[in-house]
Parts: sequence; C-alpha cells; structure tokens
Amino acid sequence: MYPTENETRLWVAINLSQRLIYRKMDAALKEKRLPPLRWYDVLWDLERAGEKGKRPFELEQSLLFEQSNLSRLLRRMTNESLLEERQFSRDRRGKILRVTEKGRVVRKNMWKIYGPLIHEYMSQIESESELKQSSASLNRLVDCSVIED
Repeated sequence: MYPTENETRLWVAINLSQRLIYRKMDAALKEKRLPPLRWYDVLWDLERAGEKGKRPFELEQSLLFEQSNLSRLLRRMTNESLLEERQFSRDRRGKILRVTEKGRVVRKNMWKIYGPLIHEYMSQIESESELKQSSASLNRLVDCSVIED
C-alpha cells in the first residue's frame, strides 16, 4: 500500500522543516562561536544522566540526530574537555561518558541561542492544543519505530 496524499505531504513537511530549522540553528550557534547543535544533544543527554554517565551505545539510542560518525564526534568533544571518558567497571574495554563542568557551561551557553529559536519556530503553530496534538501524533510515530527495532 502506498501513502495517501496527506501522508506524503506530512512526511515531506516533517523532513524539510527539520532540516531547514536545524541548519538555521547551527548557523546561529556558529555565529556566536559555539559548537554545532549535535554537540548540544550529546551534552544535554549526558548531563541528564548525571554521575553514572552513559556508555556510547546507550547515548546513541537516545540522541536526536543521526549517529553517523558518533565515535569521532565523542573524541572531539573529549579533546575539547567537554566530556570525560572512564573505563566501565564490568567490562574493561567499555567506556562510560560523562559531561564535564566545562561541558555544562558550554551547553548552557548554547541553550541561550537554541531555546529562543525553538520558541521562535514552534510559535508558528498558533495554538497550544495544536502543539499538543502535533506532538502526540509525532510521538506515536516514534513509539511505533522503537517497537519495531
């Protein structure tokens, strides 16, 4: 079965809007000499994990972006002292990643740009009920995708 015209329109709108908005957000961060938006997602996820941190494969499962070249990204962030890497106690080959104090500061500075931009773009959706409905619909797609993996 093929998608309906409305399903196709929504699919295209989701993908185009995400790509265009992401590019604009990245450009705004770059203008302020801050790291790319992908770094924010890593820092925020690890900050929320707290002291226990996360293993790279756990981090990969919860990120908001495509994980191509994640290990290279993590290495760069570690080299910038935004992340620290520790040996996993139950598996000496494994690593635990944690955000550093410098990483927390950088993430907070990024949020000063990123947060208002989220509001700017999301405020194009006029009502709170429409936002809730859109969010619920898209989260059903996420839930469906997670179940199938």
